[in-house]
Amino acid sequence: MGFSLPRLAVVLLAVAVVVSATDWVLTLSARRTPAEPLAVLPAGELEPQTQLADIAPIARLFGATSASDAGSIRALGVMADGASGRGIAVIGVEGQPTRSYRTGDLVAPGVVLKEVRKDGVVLSRSGALQELRIPTKSTALGK
Repeated sequence: MGFSLPRLAVVLLAVAVVVSATDWVLTLSARRTPAEPLAVLPAGELEPQTQLADIAPIARLFGATSASDAGSIRALGVMADGASGRGIAVIGVEGQPTRSYRTGDLVAPGVVLKEVRKDGVVLSRSGALQELRIPTKSTALGK
């Protein structure tokens, strides 16, 4: 009758060895990365804040003018269009009346309104980005 008991045992043992070896190879070769931790955001914040680096010293090294040379610019209010960066900002430039600007408008010579956020604006001063925050009530009152 075709198969004897020892031959059947050898075939089953060979299959078990192949299955076991395949399982070990797949387990050891799997690239497992730790799960990314959840970022818990405050209730009023929709997206995580990005930190802008202070590049003013490097910009001055390459000949850019400082904020005091271009006049004092203050962000006073915004109407931001979500996360797109578009919107309208009320900006005060020293020596000029306060007025509203849209994203992309020229605020002062060499200064363009690059982005409008819910808490401030980002200006481009000759290619260098500068973030201006809207003063809150606690900072306006000196608290």
